[in-house]
Amino acid sequence: MRRKFILIPCILLTLAFQEGTNSREEFFRSSQIDYMQGEEFKNNGITGKGIRIAILDGGFPGANTHPALNHLFKRNQVVATWNFVKNNPDVYTGVGHGTSVLACVAGILDGKLLGLAPDAEFLLALTEQKGEPLSEELNWARAVDWAIDQGANIIQSSLGYTHQRYFTQDLDGKHSVSAKAAARAAKKGILIINSIGNEGRSRWQTLATPADADSIISVGAIDPVTGLVAGFSSVGPTADNRLKPNVCASGTVLTLTPAGGTRIVEGTSFSAPLITGFAACTWQMNPGLNAQEIMHLVEKSGHLYPYYDYVHGYGIPQASKILRPLAEYKKLNLNLSVDPSNFTIRIPRDELNKKSILPHPYLYYHISNHSGVLLRYGVYLLDGGNPVIISKTGFSKGDILRCSLNGESFTWQENE
Repeated sequence: MRRKFILIPCILLTLAFQEGTNSREEFFRSSQIDYMQGEEFKNNGITGKGIRIAILDGGFPGANTHPALNHLFKRNQVVATWNFVKNNPDVYTGVGHGTSVLACVAGILDGKLLGLAPDAEFLLALTEQKGEPLSEELNWARAVDWAIDQGANIIQSSLGYTHQRYFTQDLDGKHSVSAKAAARAAKKGILIINSIGNEGRSRWQTLATPADADSIISVGAIDPVTGLVAGFSSVGPTADNRLKPNVCASGTVLTLTPAGGTRIVEGTSFSAPLITGFAACTWQMNPGLNAQEIMHLVEKSGHLYPYYDYVHGYGIPQASKILRPLAEYKKLNLNLSVDPSNFTIRIPRDELNKKSILPHPYLYYHISNHSGVLLRYGVYLLDGGNPVIISKTGFSKGDILRCSLNGESFTWQENE
């Protein structure tokens, strides 16, 4: 069994709008920033300055005229563009997906952030073709090489390929055209950030390539109402059992339309650029680190770290953990009893009352083997004094139980 989650009633969505915000749009706009503690970066003057980001997408119509992106063009922060479909520099055409993605990295709407890196530099590449033929994936690989030549620090991609050309067993980071290109860029010191895909409700369900590539950040999506994985978000791990996604962010966002307006959209296409902005801020703060060190720093800033699972990864990156790194991660205080059939977990009241970025107290758990491959994982909504009972079915000596609550973790391993 891969997943076990507590479902939160949809009525909470209405309550969130009534209690916490003036509008539906403001709820999602603030969620996409607040879950990452993004205002902490802004208040400390961390805005992605000095970081060059390449965005590979299906087109950026209206991006050069939208008021919420005007600062990028006024200050010449878009330093190069290329249309790999028509072989010319015009990227302000095609589908509006890229415009929405760019906004989730650098948009400023009525003085409020849509993304965390409004002062970064940008390279815009149009690679997508109708029907997703092989030539589109080849365009993606060519755009990666172009971005490297243009001095990119980060390559942001919200594109992915699945059943059109691959089987799930091919998603091991070594088979697809795009995964090979991503791995090549990683070896050259580029940080690749890619959405994991939106196949969570489909028969495919698992991640899309190039999210399977090694040494890149693959991003899942949470539902901003519950703080848990969004149902559409694809599931890891890779075919060779590497952790994916690495981290996650809000998958329902307020972003921009090519016509100059705004819209609410959902998908890992938009959680990934939110993480791209976060990574740019992290790199601005740590200019002496290389891409892989930034990747690991982003992972360690996840609200669940060192816990992980195959839908949340290490969780939602937290600006506070970048600004004020912890010497060590706090141990979760819980009472665990173990019998031949079950783990019984009781949570002290003071643990339940601790401040959290999430709207509800959740206990995450996973059971892994000695190699770190997950055998089972899930999330419980804590409802007060009732214990959490987790079956020991399939648990063997050497396996590990790990729990996470409010950013603190607990690990138990049966003696050999």
